[in-house]
Amino acid sequence: MSNKLPQFYGCHVSAAGGLENAIRNAKALGINTIQLHACPPQRWNTKPFAAGVEDTFLAERKGSGVEKVFFHGIYLINLATGNPSQLEMAKLSLEHSLDLISRMNGEGVIFHVGSNKDQPDERSGFAQAAKTINAVLERSENSGRLILEVAAGSGSIIGDRLEELKWIYEGVEAKDRVGFGLDSQHLWASGYDLVNECDEFISLVKKHFGLDKVWSFHLNDSKTELGSKKDRHENIGDGLIGYEAIQYLFTHPAFHEVPFILETPAMKDLESAAVEVEKLRGMGG
Repeated sequence: MSNKLPQFYGCHVSAAGGLENAIRNAKALGINTIQLHACPPQRWNTKPFAAGVEDTFLAERKGSGVEKVFFHGIYLINLATGNPSQLEMAKLSLEHSLDLISRMNGEGVIFHVGSNKDQPDERSGFAQAAKTINAVLERSENSGRLILEVAAGSGSIIGDRLEELKWIYEGVEAKDRVGFGLDSQHLWASGYDLVNECDEFISLVKKHFGLDKVWSFHLNDSKTELGSKKDRHENIGDGLIGYEAIQYLFTHPAFHEVPFILETPAMKDLESAAVEVEKLRGMGG
């Protein structure tokens, strides 16, 4: 049986020098799906994005073939933190990102929920995360959507099990504005055997989320072994998940309408990214 490529796939691209450069990089790669950082990912973005900052991006996007645009949230966000000031900064960061992704006609903001290290028990952290998401969405009067990403599972990190993100989602009021983001390396590191038990994993996704709530899929090989709890991405086919298992995921009918996004080390420059994108194209046929 031939492998059918999904409708939407691409990679994380640089927006250095201006948001419009993300589109220019996408055009150079010939992809229809992109993810970008709207601001430096290791700094708080507590100020709104300037009015009109999206105009050049939108003009560049016309006729570009780019159909799906995602932001990756900053890395400092922790919706279960015990620090009130940091929680407020996380709220502001998400609110400003939601505002801009809406202005850019994008799909949503993909982010990691955070860590339960400050909480007396897991459920307390999940409840706080849901409460915070509700506050963010209530204060965001736009069409922006939040995408909760699975995590690799080190320490008290939230989201290394599908059911953890489901528990948070159950406490969300505006469920139409919240979905889930998968990541092959994170899933592998968390103990989901995508090589030998991929169909079982897909059944779990259907059980906990429903395929219609999977709004993005980061496609990465892994430098570390199954269940390592370490977030270490590798280029497609060069890691411990391997080309065949990734191809099976990428071309599986269950995920045909889910946008796939490469986040492998090859994304560091356009030349190596182009090689990685060609690997995906080669999985069809």
